Amino acid sequence: MPIRTILGLILSIFVTGAIIWACNFEIQPRKMGESVTAPGREYKFLTVLNLHLQAIYYIICIINFFFGTDTLESEKRSFLQRLRDLFFAGAAFPIGMFVCIAFWGLYHVDRELVYPKELDALVPSVLNHIMHTLPGIALCLENLVHYHRYPSRLLGLSLVIIIFVAYITWVHYLHRIHWLIFRENVWVYPILNELSPTNRSLFFLGSALFGIGLYFIGEMYTLFLTNLQIDRTTE
Repeated sequence: MPIRTILGLILSIFVTGAIIWACNFEIQPRKMGESVTAPGREYKFLTVLNLHLQAIYYIICIINFFFGTDTLESEKRSFLQRLRDLFFAGAAFPIGMFVCIAFWGLYHVDRELVYPKELDALVPSVLNHIMHTLPGIALCLENLVHYHRYPSRLLGLSLVIIIFVAYITWVHYLHRIHWLIFRENVWVYPILNELSPTNRSLFFLGSALFGIGLYFIGEMYTLFLTNLQIDRTTE
């Protein structure tokens, strides 16, 4: 069995274990206040939803290791590998990279917009990195230890767009529910409270376009590695 296949299994198990630990880490609701008690609870944050998405992806990778295939030949790919590749292309990579880049980008511009300083005393540093750093690093490494074939552009991009539209709808729904319950104009992220309606719409549009851009980056990255591997096998 190729060493890369074993490394792929080890990586999948490690990331899945880290994410399960992060999702089960208990933070006292009284200390976190509205972050975990308001409508949507912790599931209003894209970071938390992304953790669950990444966990599902790596569990599919583990199942595929035992019951599927990992081949560059499209006609020989099992259903599990096709499902893994679709999930990677249209969900795991663009959403995972978006969370990492957007979080740390805004964090270094003004951390109060995404991660107020008082959270440092409540959220361990290792937990913060599992939520906002590990997904991006793992996805880059993962593409080195698994063979991927991207789906059709229509299918892959449709999945990305559906996810972003669904989350933007979810954010607006929670904003509306929060207004009905507390009569406060509060958004999920502090940065959204600082923007005018027009700029907020542009922010959502820009975020969605950035996610679509990440899809193409993932496709090019995967194609580069695939061609590199084909060249090695033909030498």
